[in-house]
Amino acid sequence: MKRITLVMLSIIMATGAFAQLPFTLGPKIGFNSSKVVTDFHNANDLKEESKTGFLFGGFLRVNVGGKLYLQPEVYWATKGGDFTTGTVTLSPQFPNVIYSQETKLQTIDVPVLIGAKIIDMKVFNLRLMTGPVVSFITSKDVEYKINGTTIQSAPVPAGYKDVIWGIQAGAGIDIMNFTLDVRYEWGLNNISDVANANYKSKLLNVSLGFKLF
Repeated sequence: MKRITLVMLSIIMATGAFAQLPFTLGPKIGFNSSKVVTDFHNANDLKEESKTGFLFGGFLRVNVGGKLYLQPEVYWATKGGDFTTGTVTLSPQFPNVIYSQETKLQTIDVPVLIGAKIIDMKVFNLRLMTGPVVSFITSKDVEYKINGTTIQSAPVPAGYKDVIWGIQAGAGIDIMNFTLDVRYEWGLNNISDVANANYKSKLLNVSLGFKLF
């Protein structure tokens, strides 16, 4: 009985100590809806479609004074986007065709956000946040189609760089130990490594985390 009592007291003391720490951390999971925005060959009637992806990783939230906090994160994510041109001439071998490109990317994302607690209560918080994010592309899967038929390789060069720089902004709520964030991300750099092509990423990110302490 004494041993059980000592264990319970230790847990209570540890919980109280964690509650006094100036930071929290925990895992997070979520999903995103992303697209690749492009001016491919200056094509008319260009249609860009979103692709749904997933993410999982962790976050650290550090109080920096008052209601302000700093939140770095690391998570693995899938993203990408599809686009289809109107009738376009890609090369002498491909005149007057409809070209489609479907892109799937796997990335390691590292956002560093600065935020503010608009409502700061013991069991409920409302937050706003913004900051830069860098995404390291670990896998690139691109499918090419001419007039709806998949071809083995790109009819024109269509490569991707290895790093995406972006900016995130959004809002979040905390209820007890659960934390929900909704953010929009704008790609800042051209991720195409092809001359005269401009590809940028955009995505909506929704994630659910759990504060371990």
